[in-house]
Amino acid sequence: MATSSQPADAVRPFDVITVPDFSTGSKSVFEARTLVFLATWLEHAGLSRQFPLHLACIGAPPSRIRHLAERCHASVTVHEPLALRRNHHVGNKFRGLEVEPRTDRFLLLDVDVAILSDLAPLSRLGDCVAACPDDAPNLTLADWRRIYDGLGLPLPAMITPLVRELDLPRRPRRMMGYEAGDGQLDAMIPYYNGGVVFAPWACGLRSLWERNIVRVADLFDETAGFRKWIHASDQAALAVSLAMLQRDGWTVERLPDIYNARWQHLYAGRPRLDEIAVLHCCWNFLDSIGRDPVTPATMTAALNRFFLGKVEHRFQKLVFGDLLRLRPLQAMARWRQGRRNAAAACALIDRACRMHLAGDSRSPVVEALASGA
Repeated sequence: MATSSQPADAVRPFDVITVPDFSTGSKSVFEARTLVFLATWLEHAGLSRQFPLHLACIGAPPSRIRHLAERCHASVTVHEPLALRRNHHVGNKFRGLEVEPRTDRFLLLDVDVAILSDLAPLSRLGDCVAACPDDAPNLTLADWRRIYDGLGLPLPAMITPLVRELDLPRRPRRMMGYEAGDGQLDAMIPYYNGGVVFAPWACGLRSLWERNIVRVADLFDETAGFRKWIHASDQAALAVSLAMLQRDGWTVERLPDIYNARWQHLYAGRPRLDEIAVLHCCWNFLDSIGRDPVTPATMTAALNRFFLGKVEHRFQKLVFGDLLRLRPLQAMARWRQGRRNAAAACALIDRACRMHLAGDSRSPVVEALASGA
């Protein structure tokens, strides 16, 4: 296993990779998401703007994406879809791990993220593999036993799901959208959000994760019933892969929440908005654009609909759950805090998009890049 001889506080660059899919009918949505990612990268990425940035595109990207990627000094590669399982798109993100490495580590990001501050401090994690726990498990204990037994692995120790870490209401379970009802809302078999993953190239995560997607799905007969979180998701396989890497001597760490903050963090107020580096928007981000042309007006409308509509609707469910826990003051305080954070995040992202999609020469960031600062 490779180790670094650099001081612990040294900033070692790492490859930053995202994989937009322009090969389907959702091309406009992916164009909008990618523009958000690139515009917020230009505006907020700080020192990490000097890190190698890669767009591994499924299908040819629109010219506007190529233009903004060039301003970000990003490499753009074009790939075919990766059909790991017939009739499912799971696995396309692995095309991002086919790019030419320029450092010894990578940060693999889903394209539905916005960059809100510098990623460079993440370098301090060193040569570990890191991911964030998901908000709650989508597999039952019986599922996990079948998976780990089927792969000849011991069942790992429980970890704390995000909903408990943030002291979010965990009931009514169905209304909250939590799949597992077997006590795992308090402690769960390790289950990670696959949208932000940090790892050394040398650990071989790509081949392990890819292989385990197929192996895990094959343990469950799809003809007996389709299971979204097993047959069309990569997260169970990610959990198994990290367990295997840990068994083989790699250090697996919890990725700090500031690098994979989700809507639950906006509601809980932890971390604060000004501490967040990567806001992972998830849940159909900008889907309201549909097949419409991506313009400043449609981008602003889609951002408002997401943050001021969909996200606030999710907050309402948590408020209801807090009221059921007889915590009315907390419910109201978090509701107001969540709405403020969602509106502020929306404004930050919209401002970056308006500035950089228009090529505004007044942007201090653009001027600094042009001058080589």
